[in-house]
Amino acid sequence: MTDSESLRRRTVLRAVGIGVAGVAAGSGVVAGAESDARSVESDVAVDPTAQVTTTAGEGGSDDDGPVADSRAWRQFQADVTNSGHSGATGPRSGAVAWTYDTGEPNESLPTPTGTATRSASDYAGVLSSPAVVDGTVYVGSSDGSVYALDATSGEKQWSVATGDGVLSSPAVVDGTVYVGSHDQTLYALDAASGDEEWAFDADGNVFSSPTYHDGTVYVGSQGGTTYAVDAESGDEQWAVSTGARVDATPAVADGRVYVGYYLSDDQGGIRALDAADGSEAWTQETTGPVPCSPAVADGILYAGDYGTGIYAIDAESGDGIWARPLEDWVLASPVVADGTVYVAGYDSTVWAFTAGSGNDGGAVEWSYDAGASILSSPALADGVLYVGSNDNRLHAVDIETQEALFTVETGQRVFSSPAVTDGAVFFGSNDSLVYAVTDDGEAPGTPTPTATPTDTPTTTGNGPGFGAVAGLVGLGVGAWSRLRGGDDPDGEN
Repeated sequence: MTDSESLRRRTVLRAVGIGVAGVAAGSGVVAGAESDARSVESDVAVDPTAQVTTTAGEGGSDDDGPVADSRAWRQFQADVTNSGHSGATGPRSGAVAWTYDTGEPNESLPTPTGTATRSASDYAGVLSSPAVVDGTVYVGSSDGSVYALDATSGEKQWSVATGDGVLSSPAVVDGTVYVGSHDQTLYALDAASGDEEWAFDADGNVFSSPTYHDGTVYVGSQGGTTYAVDAESGDEQWAVSTGARVDATPAVADGRVYVGYYLSDDQGGIRALDAADGSEAWTQETTGPVPCSPAVADGILYAGDYGTGIYAIDAESGDGIWARPLEDWVLASPVVADGTVYVAGYDSTVWAFTAGSGNDGGAVEWSYDAGASILSSPALADGVLYVGSNDNRLHAVDIETQEALFTVETGQRVFSSPAVTDGAVFFGSNDSLVYAVTDDGEAPGTPTPTATPTDTPTTTGNGPGFGAVAGLVGLGVGAWSRLRGGDDPDGEN
């Protein structure tokens, strides 16, 4: 039995115990959770006229809550709470403005090639999610380098080679780029030049994306440790063992650091730590490892796991509020905005659940079939949800109509999570390219012409729309774990 089959068998058995009540007794998250949870099976009624409106960008600063500057996307999932929610107005009729190839010939291209440019032995996929600050796109590549690209033209400003693949997503604050590498190092680089300011040695690969808050950088390692590092000096402030492995990007809220973790034997959970000293506030076990990054909003933490569950947990006490079973793993991080939590599943579906602790908490509002399994974390801006899929596309979904506004086809699967700024969305693909998408394919920052947009060969006008939950597609848990560990799955790009 393969590791994928073994885990699937265990999660199926767990799902029998979960039923519609959420999580089986003894999982640790049941305490305090509702017992009348709604099932999210494929026969859930979807009202295509239901409106799930959002008012982006209300409140918060660049560090806390939704991004205040709609021209910037400073770190993974936009902010320290991992909300995935921006005040920007992104494209609604997307076409590719430029691509940059992190493989050969390592240059900006006016149009995407649509094919990988390196062999499997020279894997250069872009799993890292971009940060966009002051007109520059910062992103890592599996080729081992960090890139700074001009957001308007896609031209390279600088690149810095590390000792291994860079799957971590950069955080850019006050002129410094913080990013992890599979060479077991957290780097601080000068945002203008790429010069190294300091390097911090971790006890394992740094797949986790760093979170900057109030002069401290928080990050996890695949050695199982969560670190707090002084942002200016690179000195360790504290280090806490948080399981056998930490892939999740920490969320910071109300003086606490929240992180998902793995344990041995396909177990895991979520831990809340004091941001000042790393002392444990609470730990909540889940039905499987937690690879996705938790999101915190209005005192509630939301996260998914390999055990096919999505959880709402009281961020102060750690008590379970509600839990919902899905039909497959949740590897992407949730997005939370205006009373709705958006969850992208490995079941090929984007789900919209009612957020909060009220009687309707966890109720299904709508769903969207992306056509293939999803590892990319969604991004929400001005009523449009952007998400990558293993169908090789970026999808832009109108949350009012629940229909695709457009899709952008790439040459490989899209694991990278999109970053949205005014008029543009940036993301990477396993085809080794970084993409910039605007309404009409104009360079980001260029005034949009009034003429009717024209289609390009790399975009489609209609997404897969709604449908029943799809079966498992593509990458298994073993392959995904190997990829996070730095290997190309199944010899593919």
